[in-house]
Amino acid sequence: MKKSYRRPANLKPAILIASCASLFLLGLAYFAVGAESVPTWTLFLGRFHPALLHLPIGFLVVLGVIEYLDSSMGGPRIGKACEIVLKYTAYVSTLAAVLGILLALDGGYNDDLLARHRWLGCITAVSVFWLIVLRTRARDRRRNGFSIPYHGALGATIILLLVVGHDGGTLTHGSGYLTKYLPNPIKSVIGMELEKEPGSNGFKVADVYQDIIHPIFEETCIACHGVDKSKGDLRLDSFELAMQGGELGDTIIPGDIDASEIIYRLHLDLDDDERMPPEGKRQPSDSQIAILEWWVESGAPDAGLLSELELPETIEAAINAQLEQPAFVAEAETMVAELDVPSWEEIAATVAELQEDPRINVQPIALDSPLIRVKSPFGESKFDDEALAMLAPVAANIAELEIGFSNITNEGLATLSGMHNLERLYLQKTTISDEGLEHVANLENLRYLNLYGTQVSDDGLEYLEDLDQLQSLYLWETQVTSEGAEAFRSNALDQSQVNAWKEEIQALKQKINQSGVLVETGAEAGPSS
Repeated sequence: MKKSYRRPANLKPAILIASCASLFLLGLAYFAVGAESVPTWTLFLGRFHPALLHLPIGFLVVLGVIEYLDSSMGGPRIGKACEIVLKYTAYVSTLAAVLGILLALDGGYNDDLLARHRWLGCITAVSVFWLIVLRTRARDRRRNGFSIPYHGALGATIILLLVVGHDGGTLTHGSGYLTKYLPNPIKSVIGMELEKEPGSNGFKVADVYQDIIHPIFEETCIACHGVDKSKGDLRLDSFELAMQGGELGDTIIPGDIDASEIIYRLHLDLDDDERMPPEGKRQPSDSQIAILEWWVESGAPDAGLLSELELPETIEAAINAQLEQPAFVAEAETMVAELDVPSWEEIAATVAELQEDPRINVQPIALDSPLIRVKSPFGESKFDDEALAMLAPVAANIAELEIGFSNITNEGLATLSGMHNLERLYLQKTTISDEGLEHVANLENLRYLNLYGTQVSDDGLEYLEDLDQLQSLYLWETQVTSEGAEAFRSNALDQSQVNAWKEEIQALKQKINQSGVLVETGAEAGPSS
């Protein structure tokens, strides 16, 4: 008579506990939302999340090692150690998930990334409870050895934990934290943007905000005030967002360092709760603080060549020292050599006439360069279609056009048709809609396009699909959906080039295999008896 299999009695409590833990943790992840007023005790407890989260990581690594020993050596003591580590991992993972949800109540994080981190964190904790069930089942059916369900689930949980940890690191330190110092050869292989090497002549072509001020913010501020995390509703990852301030109001008051919150907080003691960056975070150097003070006192300009500004000797020395450190390269001379544009002498008179109009600011990209940067004064709404049309005589020389916050219309963008060397276009906070992007579609050299705060939607992105040189597109606070943005990103890939690269990789792999050395020992391996 065939003996029937009866479920072991000690498996039922494990299933019950795992089920309750699943309901609790997944329910917590589902109902967790931010709050306008958060009790201080919740934030106090939440601050222990970073301290506690390392324990489940260490426990799972130790568990993997012990399980390997158990599979190869066996023994009741090793098996008992696995059970103890699993139980402690389950308890600590649950506590870390709860504290993480409490910490998130403070707000200031990227909603999408935070939601993914919360869900995957809770799922990881749930997985550990079900690992206990699978191990109990494997132990009762087979005392030791390899169990496909259990060991497979353990491997998947460890991989999931790595993803959760990476998302947590991004929330804490900002995007690109892990890959910032990845060597350029590796970045090239995996398709990441390469770090530029410092170039000579940097001071002459350096832009005051883009090349000096923004790198300081990026180094010391953007981890907490950027796209993935915006503490106090303050973002410093672009000039426009920095000037908007945060929940406490204006952070930067052009021309007034005493009234600028950012300067005030930089001079507080490290142990002061209002000090920014806070204690434990990377601090700006004294020279960087001096540069920021000079910038604010000079009116906080959003652009301008350093070579054209009057700088105190101490500030000039500090800036020169900084230009030797960050990745900055003088691209202008190379760019000019490759283009056929009217010389500076040919456009000098026209530029002088344009400079007389208070709505227009014209600057050379580099000294004596025929390529120019044109901008409307920040916050000046008087720049309109008429002012843009005045640029037609020098259209071929314009490499950067900054007309955000202006009264430009869709019809006025027709002037862009002559700007075939345009590489950077700023249209933020204008009334531009999908119709206007039809004029942008012909800018074959465009690499940067800022449409923040416009009326552009998913339909308008179709006009941009043939811009092969486009590298950066900013669509914050537009009508573009996340699905539309993802579709555009996917379509922008040059599939023919990707396929060609794949073929090259296969060919290289084949060459590697063919270059191997065949070693004969004279012994022929046969089937084991």
